[in-house]
Amino acid sequence: MKKGFTLAEVLITLGIIGIVAAMTIPTLLQKNYERQTVVKLRQTQSILTQAIRMTEEEYGDIENWGIKTKDVNSIKKAADNLKHFLKIAIDCGTNDVKGHCVPANGYRTFAGGIDSVSKGYRTSPYYYKMSLLNGTSIWFVAPDPKTYGAILWFYVDTNGKSLPNTIGKDLFLFSYYNKSLYPEGGPNSPYVRECSMNRSWGCAYYVLHNNNMNYLRKIK
Repeated sequence: MKKGFTLAEVLITLGIIGIVAAMTIPTLLQKNYERQTVVKLRQTQSILTQAIRMTEEEYGDIENWGIKTKDVNSIKKAADNLKHFLKIAIDCGTNDVKGHCVPANGYRTFAGGIDSVSKGYRTSPYYYKMSLLNGTSIWFVAPDPKTYGAILWFYVDTNGKSLPNTIGKDLFLFSYYNKSLYPEGGPNSPYVRECSMNRSWGCAYYVLHNNNMNYLRKIK
């Protein structure tokens, strides 16, 4: 007499497999997303660093470009210089009306609310926006040097305008200062930020220094 599994046994086994899958698949997907984000952020940092170096060889030091805070012409001039050395998919300029580079609703904080400043990135004339061929969106602005010390801020969205659109998850900040590009949150940042529940602008340094996004496990 051949022995087999009863229907009840098969259903119980399938139920157990389903429970295990429900518990492990989200974790695996999250870890895969984090690995991709780390790789993309490091890749884009290299792209920007090389582009800045080659631009300065062609047009001189950024410090001498005459970049001014809230000056549309100077930020456009900086973009014109840098664009020669960046592989651009979409040039959104200073007014991304169609939302090709920046999400219309701004970026969320770890706490879940919308960062009020980020809602203006898309249409602000002081931010120059573009989408790169590697799938990231970048934009840059001249911050107030009296407050922050940096000549340019570079914002990097590692997956373009796609979700989660959250500072510290897919949006990171770099500062150009003292002839170098620094990830915010590091000891050399002109305005050191934290990577925490309440202050997520400093997560770029954490990601690149630790090669992971383990801080997300502490932010609930």
